[in-house]
Amino acid sequence: MTGRPVSIRDSRLASLADERPATTFFAFALGISWTLWLPLSLQSSVSKLHIIPGGFGPAIAAVALTWLRGESVRAWLHDGLDWRVSKRWYAVALGLPVLASVVMGGIFVFVTGDFAADRITRYVPMYPIMLVFMVVMGGGQEEFGWRGVALPALQDRFDALTSSVVIGVVWAAWHLPLFVLEIGSYGDQPFPLYAILVVGFAIIFTWLFNNTDGSILLAMVLHGGINTASGLGGAFVSNLSGAGIPVLGAYAVPIWLIAGAIVIHYGRQTLTAGSTVPAFETDRRERSV
Repeated sequence: MTGRPVSIRDSRLASLADERPATTFFAFALGISWTLWLPLSLQSSVSKLHIIPGGFGPAIAAVALTWLRGESVRAWLHDGLDWRVSKRWYAVALGLPVLASVVMGGIFVFVTGDFAADRITRYVPMYPIMLVFMVVMGGGQEEFGWRGVALPALQDRFDALTSSVVIGVVWAAWHLPLFVLEIGSYGDQPFPLYAILVVGFAIIFTWLFNNTDGSILLAMVLHGGINTASGLGGAFVSNLSGAGIPVLGAYAVPIWLIAGAIVIHYGRQTLTAGSTVPAFETDRRERSV
């Protein structure tokens, strides 16, 4: 006589997702993305478009973890994508990357003595289009995982700054295959400097996420903005290679100035003026899956 088949939601994997959600998510995200990126090593030429499927690894991992834990994926998406957030945070998500890009571009102009106004004029009209693409396909979708799952799970155990650093390190490591395969600009930049930049990003994302009561939507907008704005900052000069400083280094200056100011002003516990952060445990388990 055979027993009742064990549902995956009753399995050891589901228990692990409950007991160690952040670790399980990180394993899922890296495993999915790296598996999808591995075949790229067999291709003679690879562009940034080829990395898009693997880029959805964190989002897929987030959905899988949410389902495994018995929560409603629909309710989780509804909560995270709620657009009813204060307008000032939309202004932050849209404006902060532009501000950082202007500072980045100013550094290049100062170092080179060159100012390519014609390049900026050509880039600016494309910015909104590129921003939408980046939010939906070029990085923004990662936020379902990094902020939608990993950050609340970590903040259940650690303070906001520690959680940010952990996510930043894993988030940077998630990109490692792109550096190894030398895809696009990834092969031209030093990975340690990239990791430092990403940790700075993570602190800013935590600040935004905690202040918007866990808005994945605003995190997606910010993520799309920082990816798009890097190109805008580089458009300030005619030849970046003549600047003599790494692009990531110039971008890290404004990002870490902002991240540092946030930590100093708000403190490490929540990175907000309040004493609480968005909770990982919610009533989603009781809602319809």
